[in-house]
Amino acid sequence: MLNAFFVMLQHVAKGGITSWMIQAGLVATVLTGVDLLVSQALNYVVSTANGIPQNVLNYFLLGGLSECLSIIGSAMLTRVAITTAMKTLNIGLSNKAVS
Repeated sequence: MLNAFFVMLQHVAKGGITSWMIQAGLVATVLTGVDLLVSQALNYVVSTANGIPQNVLNYFLLGGLSECLSIIGSAMLTRVAITTAMKTLNIGLSNKAVS
């Protein structure tokens, strides 16, 4: 625990705060672009659903189509945010427990 704290202090002393700010800016920029892309895709799906008869669309909505689209869009945005953060911070996920 103390070793991780000292490593973090060394990183901050070597200009770590500025690199964190730059990396956070990259993540925010990528996330903004992907958010726009996903919202445009969801708008396209909604606009193409306008041709479906009203009673069929109501059955889809009762079945949870709107929640399905929301979950898929949120999952795509979350995956891009996590992947971008991991690549800019040069970290990866491991199966080993942190000691």
